[in-house]
Amino acid sequence: MGDDATLFYVLLFFAVVFISQALILPAAGSKAKHKELSERLKATQSTLDEQSRSLLHEHYLKSLTPLDRRLVDIKVFSDLKKSIELSGFDWTLTQTLTVTMVIGVGLSGLALLLGQPWYVSVAAFVGTWVIMHFVLQKKISDRLAAFEEQLPDALDIMRRMLQAGQPITQSFNEVGNEMPEPIGSEFKNTFNLLNYGYDMRLAIMQMAERTPTVAMLAFSSAVLLQKETGGNLSENLEKVSHVLRARFKLARKIKTISAESRLSAWILVLSPFILFLGLSILNPGYIEPLYTDPRGMTLISGGIVSLFLGSIWIRNIINFQV
Repeated sequence: MGDDATLFYVLLFFAVVFISQALILPAAGSKAKHKELSERLKATQSTLDEQSRSLLHEHYLKSLTPLDRRLVDIKVFSDLKKSIELSGFDWTLTQTLTVTMVIGVGLSGLALLLGQPWYVSVAAFVGTWVIMHFVLQKKISDRLAAFEEQLPDALDIMRRMLQAGQPITQSFNEVGNEMPEPIGSEFKNTFNLLNYGYDMRLAIMQMAERTPTVAMLAFSSAVLLQKETGGNLSENLEKVSHVLRARFKLARKIKTISAESRLSAWILVLSPFILFLGLSILNPGYIEPLYTDPRGMTLISGGIVSLFLGSIWIRNIINFQV
């Protein structure tokens, strides 16, 4: 009976984590998924000569520790390193892996010392990595959303600098000095690359990779297009800024209109857990067969899967790509 109850609470924990994350992670500020802009940027990147690509890759490797350079050759660790960079964490890949491993092993060993079944120890270890993944994804979403919100103001600063006769390189420096995180550091890094003699395309490509949002793709496309074909960059930046502000305003309006639907989604998804908690306090014997009878565990497992699929479905209905 004790093992069944433990397994039940392990399943309940993972159910709450996965289902809540399915509804919490926002659509706004997520990575860019617009095919046209993404393909245009990739096409521009494909025109870079081999020497420029080698320079870009060499600059990236120089920023890594010796152990990280070996780890990024493996795709799983390379993707994790990319997530750490997008989230804005100062930790290296090695530090992130070491801290997560130590916490996971510590929780797993603690579960064994407390006499818990083996699957609780495994769940504690796996749960540590799952939580680390969700924390990174939440940080990425928050950081990219803040970047998109700040970009129109940064474009206004660049436009005024260009109208005053300053070069575009100096406008990047001005944005880096005037704007807060995260956009300030990104423009400052780009200015440093340009100041060290990097080609504009290389610097813009690196910036787009560090902040892969629709707003950044629109800005980079405008700058690269002006570099290749000419034209009034100040006027182009003004138009991009206007479009981005209108897009952000529309996204906020959609979020406000869908607030009732999102609240309904939370009520529908969390009501089974709240009902279980209330019954376990008021009448524990009524729900005891759920984790003492084998059929109860089957029902719980099926219900968790159904709730997770339902939360994903609801998320797709109430979130919109702007």
